[in-house]
Amino acid sequence: MTARFRPGIPASSVAIAALFALVALPRPAIPLIDGDVYWHIRAGLEILETGRVPTQDAWSIVGEGMRWLSQDWLSNVVMALGWRAGELGPSILSITWALLVVLALAILWWAYRLRAEEGAGWLGRITWLAAGLVVAGPVVGVRVQVVDLMLAAAVVLFCWGYLANRSRGWLVPLPLIALAWANLHAGWPLMFLIGGAILVGEASDRILRRRPLASVLRWRDLMWLGGALAVSAAAIAINPNGLALYLYPLETSAIGAHRDFVAEWRPPDPTSIVGRLFIGFVIGIVLPALWVGRRTMRAADALLIIGFTAMMALGARFLLLAPIVAVAAGLALDPALSRTALGRAFSGPLARLAAPRGRTQTTVNSVLIGLVLVAGVGITWTRIGPDAQRNLVAQHMPVGAVDWIVANDPGTRPLNQYSWGGYLGLRRPEAPVFIDGRSDIYGDAPIREYAEAVTLESDPAVLLERHAIDYVLFPVAQPLATWLDENGWQRAYDDGFAGVWVRRE
Repeated sequence: MTARFRPGIPASSVAIAALFALVALPRPAIPLIDGDVYWHIRAGLEILETGRVPTQDAWSIVGEGMRWLSQDWLSNVVMALGWRAGELGPSILSITWALLVVLALAILWWAYRLRAEEGAGWLGRITWLAAGLVVAGPVVGVRVQVVDLMLAAAVVLFCWGYLANRSRGWLVPLPLIALAWANLHAGWPLMFLIGGAILVGEASDRILRRRPLASVLRWRDLMWLGGALAVSAAAIAINPNGLALYLYPLETSAIGAHRDFVAEWRPPDPTSIVGRLFIGFVIGIVLPALWVGRRTMRAADALLIIGFTAMMALGARFLLLAPIVAVAAGLALDPALSRTALGRAFSGPLARLAAPRGRTQTTVNSVLIGLVLVAGVGITWTRIGPDAQRNLVAQHMPVGAVDWIVANDPGTRPLNQYSWGGYLGLRRPEAPVFIDGRSDIYGDAPIREYAEAVTLESDPAVLLERHAIDYVLFPVAQPLATWLDENGWQRAYDDGFAGVWVRRE
């Protein structure tokens, strides 16, 4: 006999609302403290003003005349549109990028429901998504890479939907996602890593005659998936840079200076909070999932977990993938936990909390959800409102120093801190910066030469003279500051955080 549907809002909905409103929204809502956001905004403004995507660097001393493959042009335009809103612009950008993270988690929630086995409940989904967000937290914010998380989550959804019911309709959106991805950011190889893991994993399960909990795709099903991925690969070419975009990820990853001098390209530091969170994630979620699912887990899921975890271990910027790894691991962990004594003990109460209740309880739960949403929005606004933006940006960007530069015009050829180049360029677009976050333009040798000079591994005077530097914008706490004081440069501005040095008469 079919159970009668009981309308109403269960208590579990309050917990789910709390996950998205009190955790998923405020955590990535961060003011514009990442230096790269400013050159992204400047690039978007240039596209809006000129009507064309830049192809050659005209902003920096280091990269003057070099090829600029602007693979994230559409994201830059979106940032520029938000920036144009005036005083509220930074807050609009912060909330927009936070909502991208919320959307990504919501998509993963849906994807998990499509694949979850019996015993996988709402509390497990909350746990895995929250754990993934904790690990990804240090690399979210107003960063173009957040687009990769959202689009990768969408690929997971449609691929898992195809795994769940074999309907080819799930494959139709993949080329459209590839087309959008090719113009938003060059993280599109993630699509083919996800799809490739399914192709290889399902083929392996069929060849080895493994019997995971769910039935393996047929060869015909794999051919349709492969065809959808092939069409998606062709769609990547539809972008202002054409076929050059195919080689861009390889060219960028081959820049050795990234790993030596740019923190986000290095492995997570095990002595830092970020590194310890990652290690705890691997020990507490990844390894247990691989162990308990060694016989029942699809090889495709194992490949996804292992591959993305390896990427996170190699570069901190890939910690953004932690929510995807967490939900894939949860597919194995949830059923295993439900079979434990503790899982059986809690299954009844958790099921009752997820069951719709009467009118009174529904009203109460509706009010609680409303309060949770209001609280989440309020907390988020206190983090990214105009006042919070100004205060926190001033702690991370050389606001006062650039004010002084604009007012006093110490010259047109600066040597600047790498992470401050975007901010300086946006504030003073009529003059070049020395270097900014567009490391893909410069390549290995210029970045390495710059980094060795500013860390005093080589003689800074060589760099300063060769490029005819007029003034230096740098943190006052760095060793270069003392070197400048002692080698013919006058400290013209110092606010305790950033300093400006000019040549002594």
